[in-house]
Amino acid sequence: MDSGLAGVYNDFSGLNSLRQQARVEPDQAAHEVAQQFESIFVGMMMKAMRSATPTDSLFNSDQMEAYMDMFDKQLALDLSTNGGIGLAQIIEQQIASSSSLRANSSRE
Repeated sequence: MDSGLAGVYNDFSGLNSLRQQARVEPDQAAHEVAQQFESIFVGMMMKAMRSATPTDSLFNSDQMEAYMDMFDKQLALDLSTNGGIGLAQIIEQQIASSSSLRANSSRE
């Protein structure tokens, strides 16, 4: 894993490091924010897909649902870290263009 994105979906300590990084390296921070957003989006998409599929009695338990939820969140994080669905790239471009517009307007 080459980015600073958390390796585990429930590692919340990355938020503080991301705030510090945003002050020092805003472009890299924008990249990681875009990846995290994509991860959240993919996780929500997977959760919606799982809820739409019928479950049989063999896999229909609270424990299995908890494991599947953890698996989906980790898979979404891994997908977004390793290329994802392209949403992170679009978000990063949008952040970069809006920050360059702000920088240009502050110079005027």
